[in-house]
Amino acid sequence: MKLLIIGAGSIGRRHAVSAAELGLTFSVMDIDAARAAAVAAEIGAQRHFSDLKTALAWGADGVIVATPHVRHLAPAEAALVAGAHVLVEKPISDRLEGIDRLIDMAEAANLGFYVGCNMRFHPAIEAVRSNIGRIGEVRYARAHYGNYLPLMRPGADYRQLYCASRAAGGGVILDAIHEIDYLMWLLGPVKAVQGASAKLSNLDIDVEDFADIVLEHDAGPRSVITIDYLRQWKRRGCEIVGSDGLIVWESEGKAPEQCRIRLYDSGRGAWETLLETDDLDNGRPFVDMLHAFTRATRGERTCLQTAREGKQRLAVGLQARRNHMQELASAV
Repeated sequence: MKLLIIGAGSIGRRHAVSAAELGLTFSVMDIDAARAAAVAAEIGAQRHFSDLKTALAWGADGVIVATPHVRHLAPAEAALVAGAHVLVEKPISDRLEGIDRLIDMAEAANLGFYVGCNMRFHPAIEAVRSNIGRIGEVRYARAHYGNYLPLMRPGADYRQLYCASRAAGGGVILDAIHEIDYLMWLLGPVKAVQGASAKLSNLDIDVEDFADIVLEHDAGPRSVITIDYLRQWKRRGCEIVGSDGLIVWESEGKAPEQCRIRLYDSGRGAWETLLETDDLDNGRPFVDMLHAFTRATRGERTCLQTAREGKQRLAVGLQARRNHMQELASAV
């Protein structure tokens, strides 16, 4: 497989590392020619480009779009026109307009069109998904994620990151769309969304750094998500409560990440540890996701997020952003 990575920022570099680990033939494209050249030289790409048309003429079988998501759809469309399968980094876009047309294009050309949600390949999500049937009928779930924005990209000025700028599509809701994705993956489609978001810090950003989101799933369960850019120590996890037990997942830190997942079986009145590690490999989900993309281009079934699913998740995130907290009525 020949792979083209569009965008040589932090996430594009991560995909290049994964491609090298898998032994793929890959090239890197970025409008910043020096950055593309640096990533290609450091990681061992076959070619590097600063022009999209020239890059697509290289003849890649698969294309990863790793630009800021406000600029996802144009290169994705160009890649589909060139006859390549496409993996767009999460979220699929910052708006719903134009997504359906690309989905139709991909289907008409029999090309894969996916969204890169690496958390689908996190061992915690895999363990929860494999064992959720053991806790009976799910009643509700509570998920959380927090990471201090200035520490998210070591060595980088957080104010220059896309997630710090509304114009660049930033804000914690779309940036941390993983929680919306995996809860919909586990519990099914959503029929109602409530959201309360705000900027609570004194960080130099013009986007929300905190959000509470409530999802009502079609099948009945409710899920609650709390996400933020405020926690000085990175934490992520989820508790899922069922009729016959519960699953509790907690992860802390980054490189290394400590991860523990336990299941309580009410019938036995006992806890069981499903996964416990003090040194989880944060890069592994990206490698596994890219491997799944290579298999998907050969027609194999994988758990990659489809573009259609990506649009559904984006719609939920945008609705949560619109549902700002309302002032309490004075008469109450």
